[in-house]
Amino acid sequence: MKINRKFQVVGLVLFLMGLSCSIAFAESIRDRVLGDVNVDQTDQNIVIKVSFNFPVRYLRHYPQDYGREVNIQVEPIITNPENKIGLMHRESLPAPPGNPAGLVRFQYEGNDLFKPTIRVVLNKASKYQVKQGDDFRSLVILLPLTSAGSGTGGTVDSTQRTAGMQEPVKLTKERQDSLLAEGEKMMAAKEYMRAILIYTRLLDSSDSGVRELAQFQLATAQESKGHLAHARAEYKNYLMAYPEGKNVNLARERLNALMENIQGGGGDISGVADGQWIHEYYGGLSVYYERDESLYENQKDIENYSSLITGFDATLKSRNNIFVSELVAIGSYELSFLDTNDDETRVNRLYINLENTTGTITGRLGRQSSSKGGVLTRFDGAGFGYHFTDKIRMNLVAGYPVNLPYDDLETDKYFYGVNFDLGRFADHWDVNTYFINQISDDVDDRRALGGEVRFVGQQGSLYSLLDYDILYDELSVFLLSGNYLLPNNSTRINIMADFRGVPILSSSNALIGQNSPSLEALEEAIGEDELRRLAEDRTLDSSFATVGISQPLTETLQIAGDISWTKIDGAPASGGLEAFESTGDEFYYSLQFLGSSLVRNGDFASAGLRYGDTKLRDYYTFSVNYRYPFSDIFRISPRMKIEYRENKVLAGEQWRFIPGLRIEYTLGKDWRFEIDGEYRYADQALEGIVDSKDGYSLSLGFRWDF
Repeated sequence: MKINRKFQVVGLVLFLMGLSCSIAFAESIRDRVLGDVNVDQTDQNIVIKVSFNFPVRYLRHYPQDYGREVNIQVEPIITNPENKIGLMHRESLPAPPGNPAGLVRFQYEGNDLFKPTIRVVLNKASKYQVKQGDDFRSLVILLPLTSAGSGTGGTVDSTQRTAGMQEPVKLTKERQDSLLAEGEKMMAAKEYMRAILIYTRLLDSSDSGVRELAQFQLATAQESKGHLAHARAEYKNYLMAYPEGKNVNLARERLNALMENIQGGGGDISGVADGQWIHEYYGGLSVYYERDESLYENQKDIENYSSLITGFDATLKSRNNIFVSELVAIGSYELSFLDTNDDETRVNRLYINLENTTGTITGRLGRQSSSKGGVLTRFDGAGFGYHFTDKIRMNLVAGYPVNLPYDDLETDKYFYGVNFDLGRFADHWDVNTYFINQISDDVDDRRALGGEVRFVGQQGSLYSLLDYDILYDELSVFLLSGNYLLPNNSTRINIMADFRGVPILSSSNALIGQNSPSLEALEEAIGEDELRRLAEDRTLDSSFATVGISQPLTETLQIAGDISWTKIDGAPASGGLEAFESTGDEFYYSLQFLGSSLVRNGDFASAGLRYGDTKLRDYYTFSVNYRYPFSDIFRISPRMKIEYRENKVLAGEQWRFIPGLRIEYTLGKDWRFEIDGEYRYADQALEGIVDSKDGYSLSLGFRWDF
């Protein structure tokens, strides 16, 4: 690569300062699914919003509208087929400290039955609603202020309690008096976070006088800590719950003062002097040992994986009366105990985000994952966003793609682009249009125009994306995804259609199966026309469509089913590679039951049947998963998968049994210990299947949130 070209790109990256997004499609979700989680409040609700590193569609959730824990099933809608393996894992995000929703834990379960599941845990039972995020890259959970779980201090009348509820643990008189004394001590010592936890716990008191005092002191502690949005919510809850309370005049006075001092849209800046910065940080540290081994009858057992993985994530938020900044670092170090594997340091994200309090100008610089603008990749770079009007926002972006978090920075491939956010129109519609250009080894790699349309309404949602490569004059991606809640307000229909090239069409695809050291060298050897032909030959046409339906049967049980069709077309022999034969039409049928509080309050169960009709074999699978809480701090989750596989082309059939068990123990609100293991057993080996007949996997470790 020429030196002057490097300097040109570096200069462009520094000039653009931040992100809002459009990059070449690549493998960005292989090892990180969740983006971040934020908790805010409106006049009516506490709002929990979780963001993803790629578009998702909401499928269903359970329990329906009340509980301490809610499970939400989602479907990735823009993931390349080769990245599907990246969804089959577990990860979590730390809850923002002192959040008014009482959010304790946010966890992603990638291997929960047939659909990835989001697990949201609150510190007490609350009413809630679950919605598709307007950007289709997020989910939104709404908790009414009068019943939200933690810092809101809302109470729920006994007539509202249903089978899905978990009763709070009763406080003894001795424990109550101890907490009152400890709370007073923490307020005097200005240990406001500890006071917030204590007064939140006292909201479960059976003594109405103690509950009133705890509610007022909780609001005071939130205000003293600087959590001003949370403090406003707490004072509102006090006034609603105790209109004739002892502190009603003072609560109204403090609430009015906080409401009068709200400025801008970039967060709480009331009471902040010019130039004064307020800081907030949180994150987590995890250490896990993971092992997987294949067991053979007539040969030596093989260790597939044996590593100690230390993970770290931290967020530092700072704000003053002009700017809001955010510094995010997420990564891990893997110490491998196998001679065949190297130790790896992964940097998933490391960026700084800066915006003014009105949100007019935004910028981000560093390693980041994003998909806005209709594209998907991890990259090292920067971008800039500017709101011209309420309905028009321009975003510029440039950087270097990073396929894997442990890859070295390669400056031989870079991109730049522009996209526009348009909307909202008619209260429901948003549009994004984009242009993206990518260069690899001084060769035009990808140049595309595209756009996405998003609709989110009360009864349903719709997402559509079209990506057209003007370099090759071909459609790269078209997808359509949506769901609709029938007028009975209980039956939900989901649809999805996805047609794309795999990998996404680019000149770099010509390198597949070639020994050339670079794309530039290959073009010099065979010419531009032959390079383009090879790239098109190596890009397979993939088609996928599915339709599903879900229906609550009772307040604690629902049923869901779907039918899917998929096909990958063949490719001709070229460039020294043999022809690739089409997979043909393949069909999958599934039926699942989802339940909560079936044996005891707070338990969760899922069971499903699946049939796969593929070109090579038939699959019949039965799966069951159950989470049983012995208490708020200890739970076990046994599971079982039974699978029957029958070859069509080759001979043979096979039964597989895969039992598993997870044990979770929570110490305080900050420590979580887990052990997870499963054993794989088959009655015999199956011709054409490369996995061993038997094997096992094990994971154990802990996570500490700070």
